[in-house]
Amino acid sequence: MHNTNELSDEECGHLARILLASRRVTLRHHFFSWVHGPVQSLIPHEILLCGVADESGYLLHERFTACRYFKDDHFHRVIHPGNGLINQMAQEWQVMRVPRLIPALQNDAGGWHARLTDLELKNIAFHGMSWINGQIKGYASFSRVRMPFDGRLALYLDILLPHLIVTLTRVLANEARTSVDSKRPAGLITVREVEVLTWVRDGKTNDEIAAILGLSMLTVKNHLRHAMKKLVVRTRGQAVAKSIALGFLRAQGSRIEPEKMLEQ
Repeated sequence: MHNTNELSDEECGHLARILLASRRVTLRHHFFSWVHGPVQSLIPHEILLCGVADESGYLLHERFTACRYFKDDHFHRVIHPGNGLINQMAQEWQVMRVPRLIPALQNDAGGWHARLTDLELKNIAFHGMSWINGQIKGYASFSRVRMPFDGRLALYLDILLPHLIVTLTRVLANEARTSVDSKRPAGLITVREVEVLTWVRDGKTNDEIAAILGLSMLTVKNHLRHAMKKLVVRTRGQAVAKSIALGFLRAQGSRIEPEKMLEQ
């Protein structure tokens, strides 16, 4: 039986390979290969959702998934700043400050099984880090994890989380530098596209944005598609992150503030 506070020689070998490989991660596809390569040796999973806070406290959410069932709609519901699962996990983590492990339970009085199944996550292993002022600095949330939900998984999360956040921060910083150094004109995206991206930043779905702006959902989708094409990105989250880096959007919106976490 493993001591829950120590690693075996084999586990130390896996950890060493993970850390050494992380030093070569500078681009998004490197990060994907890293978490679906070496990191799998300690936490076998299909879905990784993670995020880091910028200087204003705004959480930049990212997803790295090999699961074809986890769609854009699931992602945006999970990261919704109001009733999203990540917001709930972050609030619970800020109270306990320990990994939050929710397995795929068959008999679940709390309703977790139905919710995780609906979101195509199946299970969730969440852990966070905070600034010295108590605000959340970053998080990692693994789902469709294929190992026991016990103290061993909690130990792996505790050890790996700082390296995940540092590595993701390096990727995002590199993308921001590349964006700023590019020669794209200041009028790259239209005022309406910026307006739509502003609501995306604040966690709104296409339906909600359409209702707020008095547009059809198809028009909202077209604005998003055009903005993503101009920004040379593939997802809504990337479009928001790049727009912030380029100065089109302010980094504010779906931040999690400790003093407000018990009000919801």
